[in-house]
Amino acid sequence: MAGPTLSTIKRLFALSCNQCAFPDCHTPLIEESGTITGEICHIRSSSQGGPRFDENQSDLERHAAANLILLCARHHKIIDSEPNKYSTQVLEIIKRKHEQPELVEISPMTTKVAQRLLDNYMSVTIQSNSGQIAIQSPGAIQAHTVNVKTTKSKITIAPPAGSIANDRKMLSYCKYLIDRYQEFQKGDSNKTGDFKYMAIHAALKREFKCDWKLLPTDRFNELITFLQHRVDNTKLGRINRAKSNPNYHPFADHE
Repeated sequence: MAGPTLSTIKRLFALSCNQCAFPDCHTPLIEESGTITGEICHIRSSSQGGPRFDENQSDLERHAAANLILLCARHHKIIDSEPNKYSTQVLEIIKRKHEQPELVEISPMTTKVAQRLLDNYMSVTIQSNSGQIAIQSPGAIQAHTVNVKTTKSKITIAPPAGSIANDRKMLSYCKYLIDRYQEFQKGDSNKTGDFKYMAIHAALKREFKCDWKLLPTDRFNELITFLQHRVDNTKLGRINRAKSNPNYHPFADHE
């Protein structure tokens, strides 16, 4: 599960009365100007190694309302920096005392604020990271948007596990077929302009609706069938086929 649901955050915000749950803190979660300053916080951490992490919790339980509390940024930092002082039991008492026990109204404004709180939660900024970053992976960063700030001139992002980009031989064979297409297009004097080389990339985008390298490996055969068909349908590809000359070698023979 990627994170809390909108309905969960709507109820949490309605129960919070637009105020940080930390005792004696009267900081609003959303300012009169509309600026969101509140944050969605986990009582038991959502990832392994985090404060108060409970390995016996399921993903569903980690992002459920019972495990979430709305705090200002200052007190969010404090409770996560001092997990011994702000234990699971202490935070559960703080949450119980703060949230209103009576029925609450979920208004359109509540929905709007909850969505913005959720958007902020799912946006992560990483500064000067010197190690590896895993995104949308169990026990790692769960986010829609990740902003990486670093002094390094180049950032390398590892391909997702289970993707074609993560399989060296599959990746190499697809690139080989794309190169064959480019080579055949180059040999067609009737076609002019740079688009004759870019056409394959545009066709891949239309067909698969994403970067082909990020497709799961179980779609590899579908991808190479598409590429092989494109190579075969070039002018030189059709000439080769008429002469029974192969346009490319099979994947089994690819080194």
